[in-house]
Amino acid sequence: MTENHTNIQPGPVFYDVFLGYLRVMGTNLTDWCVPHAVRATNAKLAATGGWNGVKARALRQKMIDEVGEETFARLYAERMRREVA
Repeated sequence: MTENHTNIQPGPVFYDVFLGYLRVMGTNLTDWCVPHAVRATNAKLAATGGWNGVKARALRQKMIDEVGEETFARLYAERMRREVA
């Protein structure tokens, strides 16, 4: 795990990083959800922190793994720096 992993929190930035990755890859949240047996609404709630149980944490980890932990952490940190500035 990367050192920044503990700083990654669910919320709008988490969701934007993941959704941005999907868009770059030419897909969308609904298509990503099919093989993961989850509805897009639930995936969005997990990513934004509206749903925060064990299953939500596991789903967020799948999202991070999809992007790549280091890449996700770097993009997340950069976006957070821009939010503060």
